Amino acid sequence: MNSMVICLVIFVVMIVLFFNRKLPMSFTSMGVVVALFVTGCVDAETVFAGFGNNNVLTMAGMFIVAAGLSRTQMVNNITKLLYKITKGSFTKVLASYILVIFLLGQFVPSLPALFAMVYPLVMNMCSQLKVSPSKMMYPIAVTVVSTSFVIEPIGPYAAWYVTQNGYLESYGWTGEMLSMWNETMVFLPTAIVTLLLTIFVLPRMMPDEPDIPLAAISGPSISEQEPLSPVREVIGYGVFILVVIGLMLGLPSWAVTMAGAAVVTLAGVLTEQQALVRMNMSMVLLYAGVTVMGEALGNTGAAQLLGDGAAALLSGVTNGYVIGAVFYIVSFLMTSFLYNRATTTVLIPILIITCSSIGCDPRGPVILCSLASMSSLITPMPNPVVPMAMQAGGYTQKTILKVGLVPAVVRGVVGVLIAMTLFPAFG
Repeated sequence: MNSMVICLVIFVVMIVLFFNRKLPMSFTSMGVVVALFVTGCVDAETVFAGFGNNNVLTMAGMFIVAAGLSRTQMVNNITKLLYKITKGSFTKVLASYILVIFLLGQFVPSLPALFAMVYPLVMNMCSQLKVSPSKMMYPIAVTVVSTSFVIEPIGPYAAWYVTQNGYLESYGWTGEMLSMWNETMVFLPTAIVTLLLTIFVLPRMMPDEPDIPLAAISGPSISEQEPLSPVREVIGYGVFILVVIGLMLGLPSWAVTMAGAAVVTLAGVLTEQQALVRMNMSMVLLYAGVTVMGEALGNTGAAQLLGDGAAALLSGVTNGYVIGAVFYIVSFLMTSFLYNRATTTVLIPILIITCSSIGCDPRGPVILCSLASMSSLITPMPNPVVPMAMQAGGYTQKTILKVGLVPAVVRGVVGVLIAMTLFPAFG
């Protein structure tokens, strides 16, 4: 049995265990890492890299910083103000959070940090509204992943089109290149549709109660303890604000969040035990494990297999919208099982070569590949926000698969129509 087959078997077992909830997802994730290493699908270096990558450290640090903010009175005060303004309306509260996330998402370069910023606010508001966090957390996650960085000229990926043009030029495209606004012309309308889905549609699909007991995830409440001293109160929200500014300035997210976590703990805003609890190790272990799984799938040839399948599917196809849809679907499937940023790096050259072989303009498909990576929220592997939301909202794999397909399909339809109209395949 070759390594690809072994890896796929382990992957299927992991998904089944995520579905049936017989074991905590973090335990399953760690079992997967052991199985992949023992069977030779990954080496020790890959395993340790999964635990020490930027996203894992950012998640752990930002959760401590956010817990420090929760320990202050700021969260309660913001919650009470928002509750008063919205008159306790669930939809208005959710819309407020989602619009704020959309705006922040154009500047904050770290998606896990962005999710962790709003996490304590959402938890506190759900308690105030007497609504389960399971109604809000996944729509929040969709907003973070699918609507961030869509206005490229003002975001952290302002020069991303230059990178895409580098790929186009390197792999033989001699036609017109992408401009600064081209991706935004597709991403922004799709993001607006996504915002409407997250406010008015997805909450109706979310479970009324968590699939997994939240008490096992979040631990005891720290906001109900006696108030902090004035100095520690200022440190609590001051560190949070400085961390956000550091992230917006593009400083290394792991360094900024870890420094903030250290200050919050050393200053006594959180005790050592509170910091350890709020680090959410179950969430960190879940993401680290599925990251290693994604590396194993990539290393055993899954990317090349899907790329070859896309080329075979497109043989003889002359309809540009069909070509765009195929590339979106293949990109979506691949980025649902592998880390999305790394996967798009692999996919885009394959995509350009495939377009060249059939004589079509690759610009629309290149944009759709990036759009698909932003739409992949049906498994915990594409990015760290999904496992964070699964733990924070108490979701199982079954729930996020059922709900996540809705924005994925809608975004695909809207994106394909816009991208392949602006950049006809055979213009």
